[in-house]
Amino acid sequence: MKTDREELEALLYQTRLRIEENQKEEMLSRLNKDLEFIEDLFDVNVDNIPPLYHVIELPEYLREDKEGETLDNETIMNLCRSGEYGYIVVPAVPAALENSEHQAKKIKK
Repeated sequence: MKTDREELEALLYQTRLRIEENQKEEMLSRLNKDLEFIEDLFDVNVDNIPPLYHVIELPEYLREDKEGETLDNETIMNLCRSGEYGYIVVPAVPAALENSEHQAKKIKK
């Protein structure tokens, strides 16, 4: 599998990356080398190899779930800075707003 300049331009557009014009040929070459390497991986025979879950045996450091006392909703609402209708209200995350539908509609106009 090989990619061409047109596909590279589409990839750069979709990922919102900008690179200098003189770097595009180098990037295209490196991308094609990576794709060739990935293609070679498909040719490796792994029929008799069991699945590998983790390269190092590690114990599970999970605690046992134990039922215990919890705070009631009224106490939680009194402890939080702001709440509405039994839910905690937090400030909006700017990155999430950038990708919101509202922002997308604003760009299209």
